[in-house]
Amino acid sequence: MIQPKLSIITINYNNAKGLDATIKSVITQTYLDFEFLIVDGDSTDRSKDVINQYSTSINYHISEPDTGIYNAMNKGIKASKGEYLLFLNSGDVLNGMTAVNDFVNNIDFAGDIIYGDYKFQTGGKIFPDNLSPLFFVRTSLPHQSTLFKREVFDKMGLYDERYKVVADRAFYIKCFLSNQFIFKHINYPLTVFDLSGVSNDPRHNEKHLLESESMFREYYGLYFDDYKNMLRMHSELNQAKRETLLGIFNRIIQRIRKVCGIR
Repeated sequence: MIQPKLSIITINYNNAKGLDATIKSVITQTYLDFEFLIVDGDSTDRSKDVINQYSTSINYHISEPDTGIYNAMNKGIKASKGEYLLFLNSGDVLNGMTAVNDFVNNIDFAGDIIYGDYKFQTGGKIFPDNLSPLFFVRTSLPHQSTLFKREVFDKMGLYDERYKVVADRAFYIKCFLSNQFIFKHINYPLTVFDLSGVSNDPRHNEKHLLESESMFREYYGLYFDDYKNMLRMHSELNQAKRETLLGIFNRIIQRIRKVCGIR
């Protein structure tokens, strides 16, 4: 099997502890055909010291002011040379020393945008094999567990820096709606996701909502209201099911199993 050259891109700002963990998870991989790039936003903590500590294992690094997460990610894209790109930002780590090797050599590894699953401290998330426009209204794919073929950025351009919180979701939607690319799911947790990042920071909730509304209007147009209504009806249907006798019975059984440790 031909193993593609990867570019693993890590962006960082004032997260020395998380950066150290990310770097260690990358440089200990059994898969060797990759370049490692770090784009630091001129951190004022110990991040630069961490980068210098591992400099011999880093192919490219820069530390300078940027205008946000996606400006830094775009810098990484421009500097990278790999066939596939992975954005593993500081704090996120690869799921074990063989994670990249297991992912790339999976029988299902094919396509232009290849996405896996992820773990977090108390659980994980598994993504669907089949996607739809409604999926991206409900949620998004994990950039830290996605390998993008370089041609995707060549054709679609870089991340839209107008969006400070949802540009990765916007990029997925733009690619999906273009019908130019093959999305492929690999049922494997490539990374361990750091839930303390910007996307999960409650301080950014209002900005996230405003940007999401603007982004959906841009890409879905008049159909966005239809998708919102579909999500609302789906939520109401699920709530109705929960209130039936069968739904109540199932919740009781689940609680009993949890208390008794039965799986």
